Amino acid sequence: MRTPIYLATILTLLGMACKGRAPEEQKMMEDMGKEAMEAQRQYDSVMKSPQVKKIMQQTEAMEAQTKIDWNKRNAEKQKKNQKPNIPKKNYEAYVISKSNTKKFDNWSYGEADITMGGFASRQTDPGYNKKIGTIKVDGSFEIKLPEKVSPRSTIKENRWLGCGYFGDKGKIDYSNSNTGVKENRYIHIKINDQLIGLLFMASAIEVIDGWNPLQHHYHDIPGYRLEWFYVGGETSAKGRCVKENRYGEGKDFDITTVFDMQLKPGWNLVKREFDGPRINIDWGEGEHNKHSYYKEEKITAVTLLPADAKWVFKAN
Repeated sequence: MRTPIYLATILTLLGMACKGRAPEEQKMMEDMGKEAMEAQRQYDSVMKSPQVKKIMQQTEAMEAQTKIDWNKRNAEKQKKNQKPNIPKKNYEAYVISKSNTKKFDNWSYGEADITMGGFASRQTDPGYNKKIGTIKVDGSFEIKLPEKVSPRSTIKENRWLGCGYFGDKGKIDYSNSNTGVKENRYIHIKINDQLIGLLFMASAIEVIDGWNPLQHHYHDIPGYRLEWFYVGGETSAKGRCVKENRYGEGKDFDITTVFDMQLKPGWNLVKREFDGPRINIDWGEGEHNKHSYYKEEKITAVTLLPADAKWVFKAN
């Protein structure tokens, strides 16, 4: 059976060919035309059958999924080969205290609210943000953390206190692993409910500026940053995680995070410390993109704000 894809063209050509032909030849041409029409009828019947339609739908779905998989692999490949996004230093956006006393001597933003988020599931939920203090016009401030907190995860479920979330490998051991935890990543500074910046605790501005929250590694001077964690009971986290950074072209490096945290009920100060051996990476495009990364990050809990700690405000 001939494939009847161009039936109209075939019939036209046959019609032209029949002109001036002998009766026998004309009959043969007409039979060929009838055969072509019958082939087209059978073809249409087969193509409209439920079985063929199902096969065609499955084929289209497979082709679509293949395209999705290819795009995903291509995106992952590009991401893997992409160097970290390292902004140029701009310390004009920062204000830092002279000591661990709650005061900015060169504060110029006026009175502002200090708020903390994460007290509900969604940002649009009532009670998601809580006011925990006020920065006065002279730059002095006080902070009072909420006494009652409803943790939204257990310590073993918390992504910041475990291996795997950032593609790292390793193991963390927990005591009282079902203890509820609420981490505080950011403290917001607002004026008339408008966010004007973030408040941090660290040993220097460079520690905040050199931290990459998306790729979860740090470069710049030795130092530490502090964060508040709330736990519902006595608990601990101890272990090691290794994050494998693979950028190719001799720019691969590993970062080990060492957890040694003993946490008491209520609010705890957690210290992320960067010190020790480094690995130097030249990302190209000038001195701005030459950086050294610490091979090890140590995370512990401290009972008091260290004497050399500073309050750091970063404007939006």
